Amino acid sequence: MKQLSSVNIRPGVTILSVLKHLNYKPYYALAEFIDNSIDSFLKNIEILKSLEGNDFKLTVNIEFDTTNKRIIITDNAAGIHTDDYQRAFRTAEIPADNTKLSEFGMGMKSAACWFSNQWEVRTTSLGEKVERTVNFDISKIVEDKIDELDISTKNNSKNSHYTVITLSGVEDKMPIKNGLGKVKRHLASIYREFIREGILKLRINTKELTYESPKVLKVPYYDTPDEQAIEWKQKVEFDFGSDGNGGELKAKGFVAIMETMSVRDSGFALFRRGRVIEGSADNDEGFRPPRISGSLGTHRYKRLFGELHLEGFRVSHTKDGFQWDDNMDAFLDILKEQLESKDSIPILKQADKYRVRESSKNYSKVSKTVVDNTTETIREELSGEVNEVRNRVIDKVENTESLNETQESYFKKFPLHLNDCEWMVHLEVSYDESISELFQVGNHLIPHEEKAQGYRNIGVRLSLVHPFMIEFAGDDAKVIEPILRIAVGFGLSEVIAKETKSAVTEVRNNMNELLKGSLSKP
Repeated sequence: MKQLSSVNIRPGVTILSVLKHLNYKPYYALAEFIDNSIDSFLKNIEILKSLEGNDFKLTVNIEFDTTNKRIIITDNAAGIHTDDYQRAFRTAEIPADNTKLSEFGMGMKSAACWFSNQWEVRTTSLGEKVERTVNFDISKIVEDKIDELDISTKNNSKNSHYTVITLSGVEDKMPIKNGLGKVKRHLASIYREFIREGILKLRINTKELTYESPKVLKVPYYDTPDEQAIEWKQKVEFDFGSDGNGGELKAKGFVAIMETMSVRDSGFALFRRGRVIEGSADNDEGFRPPRISGSLGTHRYKRLFGELHLEGFRVSHTKDGFQWDDNMDAFLDILKEQLESKDSIPILKQADKYRVRESSKNYSKVSKTVVDNTTETIREELSGEVNEVRNRVIDKVENTESLNETQESYFKKFPLHLNDCEWMVHLEVSYDESISELFQVGNHLIPHEEKAQGYRNIGVRLSLVHPFMIEFAGDDAKVIEPILRIAVGFGLSEVIAKETKSAVTEVRNNMNELLKGSLSKP
């Protein structure tokens, strides 16, 4: 076995100092390390399984040590072999075999430098009895123009195989709280295919990540509700041009409708070589071309999803996007033709037209969200705003309709000072089928035990199961909340009209004025 005492890191060590300015997101940078692990595993799978058994799986663990400001990435792949060691640490030196996930000779170096100025790689390769460690101090390397780094070695078992990368001094780019949750979602999504096929166990702080695909809608066609249920999932496969090197551009996968609308889960995941390149997770990442997914906020936009494996395309060196060149239009045209062909189920029409009553669980959650948000946003400023427009309307007929008992509602109340009187405003969002009106206003809406003593009470109720809401809102809090705010504005406009005995037309004017203030704030 060849003895190594140092590693040459030319060309141009100054390249290392600019890698921290790459346009990475934490999950795409971490994906570079995982790509290398998968690449090593796939290239050595037969040897690894002969050594460890046929059930052997690649395990990658990423540890976020916030106390010591470190990120540690560990794998049990084949390690970095002696013959490949020098190349592995030189920037932009392409591997001899770049047909899998290690492609540009940049991943480990660019990702490590993006996270940290100080990092270490410790590795033992299959069949070698030595563990090698090399340390990078980017500031020192650049300042002293260092071209070679010392390798420290120690004896190890020839059956050992692993790589441990330690990134030190990670502060601003350390994923924490919501950021850590986002990293988990994206990495599980990016490597879903390897996880599903049992090739990869991916762990964050020792907890294994899983990926659960959205459930596919299985109901009759919207226009023939009494006929047999259809699983709304359409396979697609087509060629659409040349890759410029004698090969073809190809796409294969499926398009489907989700059982439950979700902006976060909608859109398409575009794969290359088994891993997601675009559309990994969350509503800011999904691939949703309007030609296929419809416009923002539509039912199709919120229900259509799919997985498409592309061949023949180049990707950016950070692997966060395809280089479409002039092929995007051809790709979308042929995909749309397949989905609208006579051999396809009418999936786009179903995504546009199908309507479903959401579950009580969804309505309960969204009811609390929109009432709480509305109350907290307007309670401090609304009193002054109402007093500014109160010279307006009155309702000459007292609403004495008895209160319907509702079991499926969310209530919240808040005080309001109007014209030297203390009011208690009661907000209710209901998903009870017995409620037939879109929204209602009046003190008759308040259960007797909820009426606040010493206050004049007023109730405002919005029904989530009114046909208008089912058609346009569903369980989307971002749509429901502004409608609730309009209902609040309308209710208070009636109160002002009653107090001031103004013309009926002033209800609308009052409402327009109120909606300019705190009711319009995010």
